[in-house]
Amino acid sequence: NGVAFAYASPELRGDRELLMEAVRKNWEALQFASEHLRSDRELVRAALAKSGLALECAAAQFRADRELVQAAVHQNGLALEYASAELRADPEMVLEAIQRDRRSFAYASEELRSDRDFVLKAIRLDGLACEFASEVLRADYDVMLEAVRQDWRAVEYAAGELPKDPTLLA
Repeated sequence: NGVAFAYASPELRGDRELLMEAVRKNWEALQFASEHLRSDRELVRAALAKSGLALECAAAQFRADRELVQAAVHQNGLALEYASAELRADPEMVLEAIQRDRRSFAYASEELRSDRDFVLKAIRLDGLACEFASEVLRADYDVMLEAVRQDWRAVEYAAGELPKDPTLLA
């Protein structure tokens, strides 16, 4: 049981082989590892194979590591929350995350959430991703029309005067 590591002695928390076995069973064991082992690329990779959310427990340098973040996001789009600001501004990384879970768009950079072309790409993956677009774009008729075409429920996220526009659902 990986969570049992919470009660382990500092000596056991520093035992690489024991931690590797625990992480392979339950990624959450990584959060109780010594700082040194949280910086072990192989251990982090093993945890990410179980859950992309393990990125939260990894050493800070791994949050900017494209390869590891991509593995995390591929496993669970919401892992984007724990990526570096640079990677949260990377269009390719963010689209991968949105493809896995539209809610990950909430963790994208403000710049991407305000970029009309990028938002249209995100909406084409999942119309409900518009929820996390900038307010200006949620008030843009063409952007919201595309979102509603993808998923009629997207109308809920329309801003400005659009919620009153009957042609949005026509």
